[in-house]
Amino acid sequence: MKIGTISDYINIKTIIIFTLQFVLILTVLGYHSWEDRGEECVKCHSDMEKMTKLGYPHFYVTQEMIEKQAKHPNVRCHECHLGNPRAKEPDKAHKGMLAVLLVSEEGNVLKRKDVYNKPLIPAGEDKIRKMLPQVEYEGELYPHPDVRNVLWHDRDPVTFNYDPAITEKTCGKSNCHPKETKEFHTTTMATNFRQRTMTTWLKPYGPQN
Repeated sequence: MKIGTISDYINIKTIIIFTLQFVLILTVLGYHSWEDRGEECVKCHSDMEKMTKLGYPHFYVTQEMIEKQAKHPNVRCHECHLGNPRAKEPDKAHKGMLAVLLVSEEGNVLKRKDVYNKPLIPAGEDKIRKMLPQVEYEGELYPHPDVRNVLWHDRDPVTFNYDPAITEKTCGKSNCHPKETKEFHTTTMATNFRQRTMTTWLKPYGPQN
């Protein structure tokens, strides 16, 4: 077999193919980098006038506030909350986004904007119910009559169980906390998926079954 040099294999066709491949790789990497920056979230939520006009002044936030509260430098909104960080319309931007679950007495998920369009912050002296939505009556705070429980972002909205798939898309990503997530998924707390599906003491199965 003849041993040649690199120049023996280089021609116009080869140069065009390699150039197109290089441009394609740069385009894909550039698009993912652009999409991952999630600038639209902060652009909208850091506009206090806009947020107030929409009726959500308590969702005002800046990049500095995000990093301080999350204690993660350079963290982006969608890395924890998902959603579409490049969409400018609220419905598109919030599609697929994780949100707190307000659960009714009957075990249904309530629409927060229809039930309690206020910030969820600790209130009252009852330590067990401090994070439940509160209503004021004759100067006293009481739990919201329509809300039985509050579940956080890592719950399946149908079964209310812990959802490993959600964690793997957020905290468990390779650049965040994959080791801690993997370890947690071996614990009883993470693997006990049946606990929250019980709507009564005995049916569909009892807690001692």
